Amino acid sequence: MKKIYCLSLLAVIVMCSCQQKPAAVPVDTEAAKTAIAALLDEFNATFKGNDASKVMVLFTDDALTLGTDPSEFFSKKQISDAWTPIMADTTINIDYSIDRREIRVAPDGKSAVVIEQIMFPLLSPKIPVRNIYHVIKPDDKWMIDFLSFNLIPKNEDLAKLNAALQ
Repeated sequence: MKKIYCLSLLAVIVMCSCQQKPAAVPVDTEAAKTAIAALLDEFNATFKGNDASKVMVLFTDDALTLGTDPSEFFSKKQISDAWTPIMADTTINIDYSIDRREIRVAPDGKSAVVIEQIMFPLLSPKIPVRNIYHVIKPDDKWMIDFLSFNLIPKNEDLAKLNAALQ
């Protein structure tokens, strides 16, 4: 009985070790970066518009958005509810310029981290904002899975900001 068990185990090990590994598909990172840049260009264009529903289709269903306040952790529905009245208000000018964008594609080509540094006068005319995105490609379409808005004061301004908060 022991011999049959050992032979069976040996046969399973040999069969498993003899299977070929699937060939790794090379990732075209430049094509991925181009597609991701198009997604973020669309996000920025629609974000500056007046229809939050057009922005929301760019997010995954379980997306997480972090605002500039420590208490701001928003689900897709919560951020949609917050942005809808702001975008619908035609007296509010949502305009900003992108100073820098970095796209880092994962080796498997299925996700990426994107960083954009912007000047967003509606939020602060003097403190830059850094948006950090995690984008994924669940099917054949890139989508925003995570977005974090961050105020990034210059190091030389920190003492002034800390003094102002006293």
